Amino acid sequence: MRRAAPLAFVLLLLAPAVARADFKDWSFTLTPLYAISYIDSRTAQGGGGAVAVDFGLTDALSLQASSSLTWQPVGASKTAGQGTLAAYTAMVGLHYVIDVIRLQPSFDLALGAVGFRGSADFGDPAGKVLKPLDTFAVALGFAVDWLVTRHVAVGAEVRYHILLTALDEVPMHLYVGPRVTFTVGN
Repeated sequence: MRRAAPLAFVLLLLAPAVARADFKDWSFTLTPLYAISYIDSRTAQGGGGAVAVDFGLTDALSLQASSSLTWQPVGASKTAGQGTLAAYTAMVGLHYVIDVIRLQPSFDLALGAVGFRGSADFGDPAGKVLKPLDTFAVALGFAVDWLVTRHVAVGAEVRYHILLTALDEVPMHLYVGPRVTFTVGN
């Protein structure tokens, strides 16, 4: 009997529940992040933060608006000086959650804008570090969350931005970090 109790507890944790995660619910996600970007021939690494707001369309699919700000020190090149790059993203897309157990993987596909400036205050109009760049982008994301309660989840995410109109200037902008999500609604 003593051996059956831990097994029953584990089976209870892994048992599928009724999927009703986000239909008409609002979710707010905060992510402190590490970012890396390849700018011309330079690699910029730094940090920042991201926020996402989701509205549940079905029990597994939600409409998501997200944004991030990052600051990344970058060295000099033959044609540009060193400094701190400031980058932003503003995206709208779909967020799909596999809602079966407390451990929930999810995927994002979004469209929007990504921009870079050559100073931490989004200045540098002369382009000494980097000429100002605003571009159309597609974002692909993956996250894994652990439901602490029905309304709070913690996890980690990675998001890759493909800059469609400036792929030769910025072939990669990626961020990764821990996250916390708060859900309100039903």
